[in-house]
Amino acid sequence: MNNLLDFSRYNKALNLEQLKSEGIDAVADELAYTREVYEKLSAIFEDSQDGFFITDGEGRILKVNKAYEEMSGIKGEEILGKNVRELEGKLISYSASLITIQSGKPMTIEQTFYRTGRKAYISSTPIFDEDGNISMIVSNTRDFQMIEDLRRELTRKNEQVLEYEERIKTIAQQNINQSQLLVNDPRMYETIYKASKVADKDATVLIQGETGTGKEMLANFIHQNSLRKDKIMLCLNCGAISKDLIETELFGYVGGAFTGGLPKGKPGYFEIADGGTLFLDEIGELPFNVQMKLLRTLQEKEIIRVGAGKPKTVDVRVIAATNRDLMQMVEQNEFRADLYYRLNVVNIEIPPLRERKRDIVPLANLFLKRFNDKFKTNKRLSAYSYKMLEDYDWPGNVRELKNTIEKMVILSDEDIISVADIKKEESRFHVEQQEIGNVNLKETLERIELKYIKEYYEQYQTLEKTAAKLGVNIKTLSRRKRYLEEKYMSDETDFNKNNSQI
Repeated sequence: MNNLLDFSRYNKALNLEQLKSEGIDAVADELAYTREVYEKLSAIFEDSQDGFFITDGEGRILKVNKAYEEMSGIKGEEILGKNVRELEGKLISYSASLITIQSGKPMTIEQTFYRTGRKAYISSTPIFDEDGNISMIVSNTRDFQMIEDLRRELTRKNEQVLEYEERIKTIAQQNINQSQLLVNDPRMYETIYKASKVADKDATVLIQGETGTGKEMLANFIHQNSLRKDKIMLCLNCGAISKDLIETELFGYVGGAFTGGLPKGKPGYFEIADGGTLFLDEIGELPFNVQMKLLRTLQEKEIIRVGAGKPKTVDVRVIAATNRDLMQMVEQNEFRADLYYRLNVVNIEIPPLRERKRDIVPLANLFLKRFNDKFKTNKRLSAYSYKMLEDYDWPGNVRELKNTIEKMVILSDEDIISVADIKKEESRFHVEQQEIGNVNLKETLERIELKYIKEYYEQYQTLEKTAAKLGVNIKTLSRRKRYLEEKYMSDETDFNKNNSQI
Protein backbone atom coordinates (compact mmCIF):
# COMPACT_ATOMS: atom_id res chain seq x y z
CA MET A 1 0.00 0.00 0.00
CA ASN A 2 2.88 2.37 0.71
CA ASN A 3 3.98 1.97 -2.89
CA LEU A 4 0.49 2.37 -4.30
CA LEU A 5 1.12 5.74 -5.96
CA ASP A 6 4.82 5.26 -6.75
CA PHE A 7 4.11 3.67 -10.09
CA SER A 8 7.45 4.76 -11.48
CA ARG A 9 9.16 1.85 -9.62
CA TYR A 10 7.22 -0.58 -11.74
CA ASN A 11 8.13 1.31 -14.88
CA LYS A 12 11.84 1.09 -14.08
CA ALA A 13 11.63 -2.58 -13.25
CA LEU A 14 10.03 -3.48 -16.55
CA ASN A 15 12.06 -3.90 -19.67
CA LEU A 16 9.52 -3.21 -22.41
CA GLU A 17 11.84 -4.35 -25.20
CA GLN A 18 12.34 -7.65 -23.47
CA LEU A 19 8.57 -8.06 -23.10
CA LYS A 20 8.09 -7.41 -26.80
CA SER A 21 10.78 -9.91 -27.75
CA GLU A 22 8.89 -12.51 -25.74
CA GLY A 23 5.89 -12.02 -27.95
CA ILE A 24 3.63 -10.08 -25.59
CA ASP A 25 3.42 -6.85 -27.54
CA ALA A 26 -0.12 -6.12 -26.36
CA VAL A 27 0.96 -6.16 -22.71
CA ALA A 28 3.94 -3.95 -23.48
CA ASP A 29 1.76 -1.45 -25.35
CA GLU A 30 -0.73 -1.40 -22.49
CA LEU A 31 2.01 -0.74 -19.95
CA ALA A 32 3.47 2.01 -22.13
CA TYR A 33 0.04 3.63 -22.36
CA THR A 34 -0.45 3.27 -18.60
CA ARG A 35 2.90 4.90 -17.94
CA GLU A 36 1.99 7.82 -20.23
CA VAL A 37 -1.32 8.32 -18.42
CA TYR A 38 0.43 8.11 -15.06
CA GLU A 39 2.98 10.75 -16.05
CA LYS A 40 0.25 13.13 -17.20
CA LEU A 41 -1.82 12.63 -14.06
CA SER A 42 1.28 13.03 -11.93
CA ALA A 43 2.08 16.35 -13.64
CA ILE A 44 -1.47 17.57 -13.05
CA PHE A 45 -1.27 16.42 -9.42
CA GLU A 46 2.02 18.23 -8.80
CA ASP A 47 1.15 21.44 -10.64
CA SER A 48 -2.27 21.93 -9.07
CA GLN A 49 -2.71 25.18 -7.13
CA ASP A 50 -4.74 23.23 -4.58
CA GLY A 51 -2.87 21.12 -2.07
CA PHE A 52 -3.38 17.36 -2.20
CA PHE A 53 -2.77 14.92 0.67
CA ILE A 54 -3.41 11.19 0.14
CA THR A 55 -3.45 8.36 2.70
CA ASP A 56 -4.39 4.70 2.62
CA GLY A 57 -7.39 3.30 4.49
CA GLU A 58 -5.45 3.14 7.74
CA GLY A 59 -4.10 6.68 7.60
CA ARG A 60 -0.59 6.01 6.24
CA ILE A 61 0.56 8.93 4.11
CA LEU A 62 1.07 7.95 0.47
CA LYS A 63 1.60 11.21 -1.41
CA VAL A 64 1.48 15.00 -1.15
CA ASN A 65 2.02 17.63 -3.82
CA LYS A 66 4.09 20.81 -3.99
CA ALA A 67 1.15 23.09 -3.17
CA TYR A 68 0.56 21.19 0.08
CA GLU A 69 4.25 21.39 0.99
CA GLU A 70 4.31 25.15 0.38
CA MET A 71 1.11 25.75 2.36
CA SER A 72 1.98 23.54 5.33
CA GLY A 73 5.76 23.96 5.48
CA ILE A 74 6.01 20.16 5.62
CA LYS A 75 8.19 18.33 3.11
CA GLY A 76 6.90 15.13 1.59
CA GLU A 77 10.02 13.13 2.50
CA GLU A 78 9.41 13.94 6.18
CA ILE A 79 6.01 12.30 6.36
CA LEU A 80 5.60 9.74 3.53
CA GLY A 81 4.97 6.33 5.05
CA LYS A 82 4.02 7.79 8.44
CA ASN A 83 0.53 7.63 9.88
CA VAL A 84 -1.44 10.87 9.87
CA ARG A 85 -2.00 10.40 13.62
CA GLU A 86 1.65 11.33 14.12
CA LEU A 87 0.96 14.76 12.56
CA GLU A 88 -2.17 15.65 14.49
CA GLY A 89 -1.45 18.03 17.35
CA LYS A 90 2.19 18.44 16.29
CA LEU A 91 2.26 19.72 12.72
CA ILE A 92 -1.49 20.16 12.11
CA SER A 93 -4.40 20.98 14.37
CA TYR A 94 -6.87 18.32 13.24
CA SER A 95 -6.95 15.61 10.59
CA ALA A 96 -9.93 15.42 8.25
CA SER A 97 -8.54 12.09 6.97
CA LEU A 98 -8.90 10.48 10.41
CA ILE A 99 -12.44 11.78 10.81
CA THR A 100 -13.29 10.34 7.39
CA ILE A 101 -11.73 6.97 8.29
CA GLN A 102 -13.85 6.84 11.47
CA SER A 103 -17.11 8.02 9.87
CA GLY A 104 -16.73 6.56 6.39
CA LYS A 105 -18.12 9.81 4.98
CA PRO A 106 -16.64 12.86 3.22
CA MET A 107 -15.59 15.55 5.66
CA THR A 108 -14.61 19.24 5.41
CA ILE A 109 -12.88 21.02 8.28
CA GLU A 110 -10.83 24.13 8.95
CA GLN A 111 -7.22 23.19 9.68
CA THR A 112 -4.20 25.12 10.99
CA PHE A 113 -0.63 24.36 9.89
CA TYR A 114 1.61 25.04 12.88
CA ARG A 115 4.84 25.63 10.94
CA THR A 116 3.46 28.35 8.65
CA GLY A 117 0.58 29.52 10.82
CA ARG A 118 -1.68 29.36 7.78
CA LYS A 119 -5.25 28.10 7.84
CA ALA A 120 -6.90 26.00 5.16
CA TYR A 121 -10.14 24.26 4.31
CA ILE A 122 -9.54 20.51 4.11
CA SER A 123 -12.04 18.32 2.24
CA SER A 124 -11.39 14.57 2.63
CA THR A 125 -13.12 12.00 0.43
CA PRO A 126 -13.01 8.22 1.01
CA ILE A 127 -12.30 5.76 -1.84
CA PHE A 128 -13.82 2.29 -1.30
CA ASP A 129 -12.65 -1.10 -2.59
CA GLU A 130 -14.89 -3.83 -3.95
CA ASP A 131 -15.63 -5.10 -0.43
CA GLY A 132 -16.81 -1.71 0.74
CA ASN A 133 -13.71 -0.98 2.81
CA ILE A 134 -11.88 2.34 2.66
CA SER A 135 -8.75 1.86 0.55
CA MET A 136 -7.69 5.49 0.22
CA ILE A 137 -8.46 8.99 1.48
CA VAL A 138 -7.95 11.91 -0.93
CA SER A 139 -7.80 15.30 0.79
CA ASN A 140 -8.06 18.58 -1.06
CA THR A 141 -6.48 21.59 0.67
CA ARG A 142 -7.50 25.17 -0.08
CA ASP A 143 -5.81 28.12 1.53
CA PHE A 144 -8.18 29.89 3.91
CA GLN A 145 -6.57 33.28 3.41
CA MET A 146 -6.74 33.01 -0.38
CA ILE A 147 -10.44 32.17 -0.23
CA GLU A 148 -11.08 35.04 2.19
CA ASP A 149 -9.09 37.42 -0.04
CA LEU A 150 -11.10 36.31 -3.08
CA ARG A 151 -14.33 36.72 -1.14
CA ARG A 152 -13.37 40.22 -0.02
CA GLU A 153 -12.28 41.11 -3.55
CA LEU A 154 -15.57 39.82 -4.95
CA THR A 155 -17.49 41.83 -2.36
CA ARG A 156 -15.45 44.92 -3.21
CA LYS A 157 -16.04 44.43 -6.95
CA ASN A 158 -19.78 43.98 -6.39
CA GLU A 159 -19.87 47.15 -4.32
CA GLN A 160 -17.98 48.97 -7.08
CA VAL A 161 -20.43 47.71 -9.70
CA LEU A 162 -23.37 48.94 -7.61
CA GLU A 163 -21.62 52.26 -7.06
CA TYR A 164 -20.89 52.68 -10.77
CA GLU A 165 -24.44 51.72 -11.70
CA GLU A 166 -25.81 54.28 -9.26
CA ARG A 167 -23.37 56.91 -10.51
CA ILE A 168 -24.32 56.17 -14.13
CA LYS A 169 -27.98 56.44 -13.23
CA THR A 170 -27.47 59.73 -11.37
CA ILE A 171 -25.41 61.36 -14.13
CA ALA A 172 -27.76 60.14 -16.84
CA GLN A 173 -30.82 61.28 -14.87
CA GLN A 174 -29.40 64.79 -14.48
CA ASN A 175 -29.26 65.11 -18.23
CA ILE A 176 -32.53 63.23 -18.81
CA ASN A 177 -34.37 65.76 -16.66
CA GLN A 178 -33.40 68.42 -19.21
CA SER A 179 -34.87 66.44 -22.10
CA GLN A 180 -38.08 64.68 -23.04
CA LEU A 181 -36.59 61.22 -22.59
CA LEU A 182 -38.19 58.83 -20.13
CA VAL A 183 -35.91 56.07 -18.86
CA ASN A 184 -36.53 53.42 -16.23
CA ASP A 185 -34.62 50.36 -17.47
CA PRO A 186 -30.92 49.73 -16.57
CA ARG A 187 -29.99 49.04 -20.20
CA MET A 188 -31.32 52.42 -21.28
CA TYR A 189 -29.49 54.15 -18.44
CA GLU A 190 -26.27 52.68 -19.85
CA THR A 191 -27.20 54.03 -23.28
CA ILE A 192 -28.01 57.49 -21.92
CA TYR A 193 -24.81 57.51 -19.85
CA LYS A 194 -22.76 56.82 -22.96
CA ALA A 195 -24.61 59.57 -24.82
CA SER A 196 -23.95 61.93 -21.90
CA LYS A 197 -20.22 61.25 -22.04
CA VAL A 198 -19.96 62.03 -25.76
CA ALA A 199 -22.47 64.91 -25.83
CA ASP A 200 -20.03 67.73 -25.08
CA LYS A 201 -17.05 66.24 -26.98
CA ASP A 202 -18.21 67.46 -30.43
CA ALA A 203 -17.38 64.07 -31.98
CA THR A 204 -19.32 62.40 -34.79
CA VAL A 205 -21.82 59.87 -33.39
CA LEU A 206 -23.45 56.87 -35.05
CA ILE A 207 -26.70 55.74 -33.41
CA GLN A 208 -27.91 52.25 -34.27
CA GLY A 209 -31.16 50.57 -33.36
CA GLU A 210 -34.32 49.04 -34.73
CA THR A 211 -37.05 51.17 -36.28
CA GLY A 212 -39.01 53.05 -33.65
CA THR A 213 -36.50 52.80 -30.79
CA GLY A 214 -36.09 56.58 -30.50
CA LYS A 215 -32.91 57.36 -32.41
CA GLU A 216 -33.98 60.92 -33.21
CA MET A 217 -34.85 61.60 -29.57
CA LEU A 218 -31.42 60.37 -28.51
CA ALA A 219 -29.80 62.60 -31.12
CA ASN A 220 -31.80 65.52 -29.75
CA PHE A 221 -30.67 64.57 -26.22
CA ILE A 222 -27.01 64.67 -27.34
CA HIS A 223 -27.54 68.08 -28.97
CA GLN A 224 -29.27 69.48 -25.86
CA ASN A 225 -26.30 68.47 -23.71
CA SER A 226 -23.64 69.64 -26.15
CA LEU A 227 -21.72 72.90 -26.51
CA ARG A 228 -23.97 73.64 -29.51
CA LYS A 229 -27.24 73.47 -27.55
CA ASP A 230 -27.99 77.17 -28.21
CA LYS A 231 -27.53 76.64 -31.96
CA ILE A 232 -29.84 75.04 -34.51
CA MET A 233 -30.36 71.30 -34.90
CA LEU A 234 -31.66 70.08 -38.25
CA CYS A 235 -32.95 66.58 -39.00
CA LEU A 236 -32.90 64.96 -42.44
CA ASN A 237 -34.25 61.49 -43.20
CA CYS A 238 -32.00 60.25 -46.01
CA GLY A 239 -34.50 57.56 -46.96
CA ALA A 240 -37.43 59.94 -47.32
CA ILE A 241 -35.93 62.08 -50.10
CA SER A 242 -35.50 61.14 -53.73
CA LYS A 243 -31.98 59.99 -54.56
CA ASP A 244 -31.88 62.62 -57.29
CA LEU A 245 -32.55 65.40 -54.79
CA ILE A 246 -30.60 64.30 -51.73
CA GLU A 247 -27.36 65.93 -52.88
CA THR A 248 -28.94 69.35 -53.37
CA GLU A 249 -30.79 69.02 -50.04
CA LEU A 250 -27.55 68.39 -48.21
CA PHE A 251 -25.16 70.71 -50.00
CA GLY A 252 -27.42 73.23 -51.79
CA TYR A 253 -27.04 74.52 -55.33
CA VAL A 254 -26.18 77.72 -57.14
CA GLY A 255 -28.53 79.60 -59.48
CA GLY A 256 -28.76 78.03 -62.91
CA ALA A 257 -27.30 74.72 -61.75
CA PHE A 258 -30.28 72.85 -63.22
CA THR A 259 -33.65 73.48 -64.83
CA GLY A 260 -36.39 74.30 -62.37
CA GLY A 261 -34.08 75.53 -59.64
CA LEU A 262 -34.37 78.88 -57.92
CA PRO A 263 -32.55 81.65 -59.82
CA LYS A 264 -30.58 82.66 -56.72
CA GLY A 265 -29.82 79.09 -55.76
CA LYS A 266 -30.54 77.50 -52.40
CA PRO A 267 -28.45 76.66 -49.34
CA GLY A 268 -28.38 73.03 -48.21
CA TYR A 269 -28.79 71.55 -44.76
CA PHE A 270 -25.08 71.87 -44.00
CA GLU A 271 -25.10 75.61 -44.61
CA ILE A 272 -28.30 76.17 -42.64
CA ALA A 273 -27.00 74.09 -39.71
CA ASP A 274 -23.66 75.94 -39.65
CA GLY A 275 -22.54 76.21 -36.03
CA GLY A 276 -25.11 73.65 -34.92
CA THR A 277 -25.95 69.96 -35.33
CA LEU A 278 -27.16 67.99 -38.34
CA PHE A 279 -28.95 64.69 -37.67
CA LEU A 280 -28.85 62.36 -40.67
CA ASP A 281 -31.39 59.61 -40.09
CA GLU A 282 -31.38 56.39 -42.16
CA ILE A 283 -27.83 57.14 -43.31
CA GLY A 284 -27.68 53.68 -44.90
CA GLU A 285 -30.06 54.91 -47.63
CA LEU A 286 -27.61 57.56 -48.84
CA PRO A 287 -26.62 57.05 -52.52
CA PHE A 288 -23.05 55.95 -53.16
CA ASN A 289 -22.07 59.13 -55.03
CA VAL A 290 -23.38 61.34 -52.21
CA GLN A 291 -21.50 59.26 -49.64
CA MET A 292 -18.22 60.41 -51.21
CA LYS A 293 -19.22 64.04 -50.96
CA LEU A 294 -20.35 63.62 -47.35
CA LEU A 295 -17.01 62.02 -46.47
CA ARG A 296 -15.15 65.01 -47.89
CA THR A 297 -17.35 67.39 -45.89
CA LEU A 298 -16.67 65.52 -42.66
CA GLN A 299 -12.93 65.46 -43.28
CA GLU A 300 -12.37 68.95 -44.72
CA LYS A 301 -15.16 70.84 -42.91
CA GLU A 302 -16.32 72.38 -46.18
CA ILE A 303 -19.05 71.89 -48.76
CA ILE A 304 -19.41 72.63 -52.46
CA ARG A 305 -22.87 73.54 -53.72
CA VAL A 306 -24.11 71.69 -56.78
CA GLY A 307 -23.00 73.71 -59.79
CA ALA A 308 -20.38 75.67 -57.84
CA GLY A 309 -16.64 75.34 -58.14
CA LYS A 310 -15.64 77.03 -54.93
CA PRO A 311 -15.85 75.33 -51.50
CA LYS A 312 -17.39 76.93 -48.45
CA THR A 313 -16.28 76.26 -44.89
CA VAL A 314 -18.96 74.96 -42.49
CA ASP A 315 -18.87 74.05 -38.81
CA VAL A 316 -21.43 71.32 -38.29
CA ARG A 317 -21.55 68.40 -35.90
CA VAL A 318 -23.01 65.31 -37.59
CA ILE A 319 -25.03 62.68 -35.76
CA ALA A 320 -26.04 59.79 -38.01
CA ALA A 321 -28.50 56.98 -37.37
CA THR A 322 -29.56 53.75 -39.03
CA ASN A 323 -31.56 50.60 -38.44
CA ARG A 324 -29.39 48.69 -40.92
CA ASP A 325 -26.16 46.77 -40.43
CA LEU A 326 -23.68 49.19 -42.00
CA MET A 327 -20.75 46.80 -41.59
CA GLN A 328 -22.61 44.20 -43.63
CA MET A 329 -23.40 46.85 -46.21
CA VAL A 330 -19.68 47.70 -46.39
CA GLU A 331 -18.88 44.04 -47.04
CA GLN A 332 -21.49 43.96 -49.80
CA ASN A 333 -20.12 47.19 -51.36
CA GLU A 334 -23.35 49.04 -50.60
CA PHE A 335 -21.73 51.54 -48.23
CA ARG A 336 -18.31 53.15 -48.32
CA ALA A 337 -15.92 51.70 -45.74
CA ASP A 338 -14.09 55.03 -45.28
CA LEU A 339 -17.36 56.86 -44.59
CA TYR A 340 -18.48 54.14 -42.19
CA TYR A 341 -15.33 54.49 -40.07
CA ARG A 342 -15.55 58.29 -40.25
CA LEU A 343 -19.14 58.24 -38.96
CA ASN A 344 -18.48 55.50 -36.41
CA VAL A 345 -16.24 57.56 -34.11
CA VAL A 346 -18.61 56.86 -31.23
CA ASN A 347 -21.21 54.12 -31.66
CA ILE A 348 -24.34 54.08 -29.50
CA GLU A 349 -26.83 51.24 -29.82
CA ILE A 350 -30.36 51.66 -28.52
CA PRO A 351 -31.79 48.33 -27.26
CA PRO A 352 -35.22 47.36 -28.61
CA LEU A 353 -38.20 47.81 -26.31
CA ARG A 354 -38.60 44.05 -25.78
CA GLU A 355 -35.15 44.05 -24.11
CA ARG A 356 -35.98 46.92 -21.76
CA LYS A 357 -39.29 45.77 -20.31
CA ARG A 358 -39.11 48.17 -17.37
CA ASP A 359 -39.58 51.09 -19.76
CA ILE A 360 -42.91 49.83 -21.16
CA VAL A 361 -45.28 50.85 -18.35
CA PRO A 362 -43.70 54.30 -17.74
CA LEU A 363 -43.78 55.01 -21.50
CA ALA A 364 -47.38 53.82 -21.75
CA ASN A 365 -48.34 56.17 -18.91
CA LEU A 366 -46.45 59.04 -20.53
CA PHE A 367 -48.26 58.56 -23.86
CA LEU A 368 -51.57 58.08 -22.06
CA LYS A 369 -51.19 61.45 -20.35
CA ARG A 370 -50.16 63.19 -23.57
CA PHE A 371 -53.13 61.87 -25.54
CA ASN A 372 -55.58 62.46 -22.69
CA ASP A 373 -54.44 66.08 -22.66
CA LYS A 374 -54.61 66.29 -26.45
CA PHE A 375 -58.06 64.75 -26.84
CA LYS A 376 -59.54 66.07 -23.55
CA THR A 377 -60.20 62.56 -22.22
CA ASN A 378 -59.55 60.70 -18.97
CA LYS A 379 -58.65 57.20 -20.13
CA ARG A 380 -56.75 54.70 -17.99
CA LEU A 381 -55.28 51.25 -18.55
CA SER A 382 -56.45 48.25 -16.54
CA ALA A 383 -53.92 46.16 -14.61
CA TYR A 384 -54.30 43.30 -17.09
CA SER A 385 -53.76 45.71 -19.98
CA TYR A 386 -50.42 46.77 -18.49
CA LYS A 387 -49.45 43.10 -18.17
CA MET A 388 -50.36 42.42 -21.79
CA LEU A 389 -48.31 45.41 -22.95
CA GLU A 390 -45.31 44.15 -20.97
CA ASP A 391 -45.60 40.63 -22.43
CA TYR A 392 -45.80 41.82 -26.05
CA ASP A 393 -42.59 41.87 -28.15
CA TRP A 394 -43.11 45.31 -29.76
CA PRO A 395 -41.44 44.81 -33.15
CA GLY A 396 -42.22 48.49 -33.86
CA ASN A 397 -40.71 49.48 -30.49
CA VAL A 398 -41.57 52.81 -28.84
CA ARG A 399 -43.29 54.14 -31.96
CA GLU A 400 -45.62 51.15 -32.03
CA LEU A 401 -46.42 51.54 -28.32
CA LYS A 402 -47.16 55.23 -28.82
CA ASN A 403 -49.48 54.55 -31.75
CA THR A 404 -51.28 51.79 -29.83
CA ILE A 405 -51.95 54.06 -26.84
CA GLU A 406 -53.17 56.87 -29.12
CA LYS A 407 -55.57 54.54 -30.92
CA MET A 408 -56.96 53.19 -27.65
CA VAL A 409 -57.50 56.65 -26.20
CA ILE A 410 -59.47 57.56 -29.32
CA LEU A 411 -61.45 54.34 -29.86
CA SER A 412 -62.13 52.83 -26.42
CA ASP A 413 -65.72 53.39 -25.22
CA GLU A 414 -65.00 53.30 -21.49
CA ASP A 415 -62.57 55.28 -19.35
CA ILE A 416 -60.83 52.03 -18.37
CA ILE A 417 -59.01 50.55 -21.37
CA SER A 418 -59.33 46.77 -20.96
CA VAL A 419 -57.55 43.83 -22.57
CA ALA A 420 -60.70 43.21 -24.61
CA ASP A 421 -60.60 46.78 -25.92
CA ILE A 422 -57.01 46.39 -27.07
CA LYS A 423 -57.59 42.99 -28.67
CA LYS A 424 -60.67 44.32 -30.42
CA GLU A 425 -58.70 47.03 -32.20
CA GLU A 426 -55.25 45.43 -32.36
CA SER A 427 -55.40 41.95 -33.90
CA ARG A 428 -51.67 41.33 -33.31
CA PHE A 429 -52.36 40.97 -29.59
CA HIS A 430 -54.57 37.94 -30.17
CA VAL A 431 -53.04 34.66 -29.05
CA GLU A 432 -54.64 31.43 -30.14
CA GLN A 433 -55.76 29.32 -27.21
CA GLN A 434 -56.29 25.58 -27.22
CA GLU A 435 -59.75 24.26 -26.63
CA ILE A 436 -59.49 22.69 -23.17
CA GLY A 437 -63.08 21.54 -22.78
CA ASN A 438 -64.77 21.05 -19.39
CA VAL A 439 -62.43 21.11 -16.42
CA ASN A 440 -62.97 19.87 -12.87
CA LEU A 441 -60.75 22.46 -11.15
CA LYS A 442 -60.62 20.70 -7.75
CA GLU A 443 -59.60 17.38 -9.30
CA THR A 444 -57.00 19.02 -11.55
CA LEU A 445 -55.38 20.86 -8.62
CA GLU A 446 -55.34 17.70 -6.48
CA ARG A 447 -53.65 15.73 -9.24
CA ILE A 448 -51.03 18.46 -9.67
CA GLU A 449 -50.49 18.47 -5.89
CA LEU A 450 -49.94 14.70 -5.89
CA LYS A 451 -47.55 14.98 -8.83
CA TYR A 452 -45.33 17.47 -6.96
CA ILE A 453 -45.48 15.51 -3.68
CA LYS A 454 -44.34 12.33 -5.45
CA GLU A 455 -41.54 14.08 -7.36
CA TYR A 456 -40.15 15.75 -4.23
CA TYR A 457 -40.51 12.58 -2.15
CA GLU A 458 -38.63 10.54 -4.77
CA GLN A 459 -35.82 13.12 -4.75
CA TYR A 460 -35.48 13.68 -0.97
CA GLN A 461 -36.53 10.17 0.22
CA THR A 462 -38.00 11.23 3.59
CA LEU A 463 -41.25 12.99 4.51
CA GLU A 464 -39.33 15.38 6.76
CA LYS A 465 -37.09 16.69 3.96
CA THR A 466 -39.97 16.71 1.47
CA ALA A 467 -42.13 18.76 3.86
CA ALA A 468 -39.31 21.23 4.41
CA LYS A 469 -38.73 21.71 0.68
CA LEU A 470 -42.45 22.11 -0.03
CA GLY A 471 -42.92 24.46 2.94
CA VAL A 472 -45.68 22.45 4.64
CA ASN A 473 -46.15 20.73 8.00
CA ILE A 474 -44.97 17.12 7.99
CA LYS A 475 -48.25 15.84 9.45
CA THR A 476 -50.22 17.74 6.83
CA LEU A 477 -47.99 16.35 4.10
CA SER A 478 -48.36 12.77 5.37
CA ARG A 479 -52.12 13.07 5.52
CA ARG A 480 -52.43 14.68 2.07
CA LYS A 481 -50.04 12.15 0.49
CA ARG A 482 -52.02 9.20 1.80
CA TYR A 483 -55.37 10.73 0.81
CA LEU A 484 -54.30 11.69 -2.73
CA GLU A 485 -52.54 8.38 -3.39
CA GLU A 486 -55.63 6.42 -2.41
CA LYS A 487 -57.80 8.64 -4.61
CA TYR A 488 -55.70 8.91 -7.76
CA MET A 489 -52.93 6.29 -7.81
CA SER A 490 -54.94 3.88 -9.97
CA ASP A 491 -55.03 6.24 -12.96
CA GLU A 492 -51.96 8.34 -12.15
CA THR A 493 -49.99 7.05 -15.12
CA ASP A 494 -52.69 8.07 -17.58
CA PHE A 495 -53.03 11.46 -15.89
CA ASN A 496 -49.29 12.22 -16.07
CA LYS A 497 -49.23 11.23 -19.72
CA ASN A 498 -52.16 13.49 -20.63
CA ASN A 499 -51.06 16.45 -18.48
CA SER A 500 -47.30 16.51 -19.06
CA GLN A 501 -47.60 20.14 -20.24
CA ILE A 502 -49.26 21.47 -17.08
